[in-house]
Amino acid sequence: MTKNKKKLTFISIILLLLIAVCGYFAKVSNEPKTLTIGIYTGSYWDVPQGDSYHMIDYVVKQFKKTHPNVRVVYESGITKTNYRSWLADRLVKGNEPDIFIIPDHSFNILASDGALFDLSSYIKNDHYPLQNFYSAAIKSGTYGGKQLAMPFEVNPSLMVVNTSLLEKNKLKKPAFNWKPTELELLNKKLRQKGYYGITQNFDWQAAVRSYQGEIFSVDGTKTQLTSNKVMKGLDLINEITQLNNNDTVTTEMFDQGQVAFSPMSLAKYRTYTSYPYHVTRSSKFKWDVIKTPSMSKKTGTKLANVSFGISAHSPHKDLAWKFMKVLLSKKTQTELIQYSQGISPLKKVAQSKAMQKALLKEGNTLDTKKLNAILNSGMDYPKFKKYYAVKDDADYQIEKGLKSGKLETEVYEIQSYLDEELK
Repeated sequence: MTKNKKKLTFISIILLLLIAVCGYFAKVSNEPKTLTIGIYTGSYWDVPQGDSYHMIDYVVKQFKKTHPNVRVVYESGITKTNYRSWLADRLVKGNEPDIFIIPDHSFNILASDGALFDLSSYIKNDHYPLQNFYSAAIKSGTYGGKQLAMPFEVNPSLMVVNTSLLEKNKLKKPAFNWKPTELELLNKKLRQKGYYGITQNFDWQAAVRSYQGEIFSVDGTKTQLTSNKVMKGLDLINEITQLNNNDTVTTEMFDQGQVAFSPMSLAKYRTYTSYPYHVTRSSKFKWDVIKTPSMSKKTGTKLANVSFGISAHSPHKDLAWKFMKVLLSKKTQTELIQYSQGISPLKKVAQSKAMQKALLKEGNTLDTKKLNAILNSGMDYPKFKKYYAVKDDADYQIEKGLKSGKLETEVYEIQSYLDEELK
């Protein structure tokens, strides 16, 4: 064989190999990929809901329009109660979904354990507009400077006011933006007349939040129960508890017209649209919706959220990110208005005509202008692994101190105990 023939044969073999490799990859790339989704059935906010799967099916349908060769699957029938353990089991076995809802109180643990993929590179490469979201909603998905989750829906706290009770007792209704010092004064005056100021779901954490108190240091190494702002919040809830003689002031008592203020989540407000009307019809009193009390107009609102994250081990991160963008699209978020009870984390959707129409249909005391102010005042929470576990300990200890009437003298001991828990 001549030198040229050998060279030609070698080139032919290389070309054949390249064709075979290209053919293989072409075949592989054309084979349907499967994207797995982790969700649970029922309401995100523990309120009655109709078709639990409408929104996820809607998103899948929109996604399939541009990705017809991708199979999107999710396991149905998982309840919210069982979802956390279901996901934990999948994570341990290494077969977790590509993209999934972050379970309540699990974000910090999943983030610190490296279970969530950092979305920062996708956000940067796509020039994804985070500024279109409410700040607190976006911050809820950050950990260690990384964006590890994106908010799908948020649920702020509101304050419902029995204005008739205040008028009856010649007390002025607070402005939309009001302070905990006003709540303290109104509560005293109402108790003197045999009424209650506020229901029990305004707890010690809400009182601390109203003074912008931080229970833990930013790095999660110390408890700050004896700091000035936290102490003011604890003094407020302690005084309310003592004036109530440890009575359990329920929302039913608010319905009956015995209580002036009752905190309520937006989801409950929207679900039980008959709730305020039912109060008005049965008890014949007028009511209004304002912000929860805060020393600052810019912050102080509790903002619960439902977020999605992408598995750090997913083989389909690109597809998962594209699916996430459909979840967060204006079209999907507008659809959410009709089929869920929270509100979109997207500013334009939350302030849209569709949202305003839905609110007016549900009553005339809450509009998008009020909601926008409430959402802009949302508070983020500390990001360290033990946050929820130690906060639950704090809740138990402080509630015990409130009931015994010894919180004021026990608070330093509680702080020392919690500091040990943080180590």
